[in-house]
Amino acid sequence: MTKLTAVVALAVFAGAASADDWTIAITCDNQFDIYFGGSTSTSFVAGGGASWPTTYNYTALNRPGSDYVYVTTASDHSVAQGLIADFTNTTLGLTTSTGAAVWEVFPAGRYLSQLGFTNPWPANLQPTQAQTDAAIAYAENNGLWIPTSTNPSNNLNGVGPWGFRSGISAGARWIWHRAPNGPADPLRGGFNHEEFLVFRIPGAVPTPGVLGILAGAGILVGRRRR
Repeated sequence: MTKLTAVVALAVFAGAASADDWTIAITCDNQFDIYFGGSTSTSFVAGGGASWPTTYNYTALNRPGSDYVYVTTASDHSVAQGLIADFTNTTLGLTTSTGAAVWEVFPAGRYLSQLGFTNPWPANLQPTQAQTDAAIAYAENNGLWIPTSTNPSNNLNGVGPWGFRSGISAGARWIWHRAPNGPADPLRGGFNHEEFLVFRIPGAVPTPGVLGILAGAGILVGRRRR
């Protein structure tokens, strides 16, 4: 390992132990709650909302660098559904918008019986924090986190039926989950896409430059199990 690589690796690991500050701009069709926490439970509620024409803005201060960010959602199973947001780790100067490959989703609606919840999940019912924690733990313990779904040709901030959501970057994309028997476009055509859904991202994703240096040196640096 070169001295430069060792310094970079040390900086990444040091960041994992840091306390990070966040700003969040978000909306969802129809409902959402934002949590921070470990891989199997949440420990902090950052906010929530139920009006998609509104861009909600929140801050989350002094969060452990090892935290995941979670967004739990539910819809009315009618017309359209989707999540769009910018999550900015101001400590690292890094924004992760919806549509980035790092986003994952757990379709809790596929496992409601195993979780002991009402099956099917009712429209317009936002899960509690305890239900969210149960879903997160089940997904983590059974390896059930999967990539999000979207309509890649018609999902950028500004598309119908939502129009441009001010305060959220133009490059952010609407995301959701597509149930196997649901419409091809998971964002349009009201449907219960195995809801409720839990989305997540790692708390602090290393920047591409750092990843390139580490990959070039043949070093695998992970803040958490992927």
